Amino acid sequence: MNEDIINLNVTIGTISKELLDVQKALEVYRAKQAKQEAIDDAAISFIEKAELVIEKAELGELDLTADQKRRIKSNLLKILKKIG
Repeated sequence: MNEDIINLNVTIGTISKELLDVQKALEVYRAKQAKQEAIDDAAISFIEKAELVIEKAELGELDLTADQKRRIKSNLLKILKKIG
């Protein structure tokens, strides 16, 4: 029982870190975009992190909700359109 709780905490921690990395990359991109700074590096960073999280979720390595996946994909598509 305790081992299950520990494993669950580790899983939650991993998912939280992955999502925080994606969120931080998106925030950096948006901050640079708002200031009209060069956003290519921030966009690429977000794209890489978002793609990694989506890939892990699709492989079952990360357990994301449908809404979390949708939001990440939506932001990813918006950024790809802007830099594409």
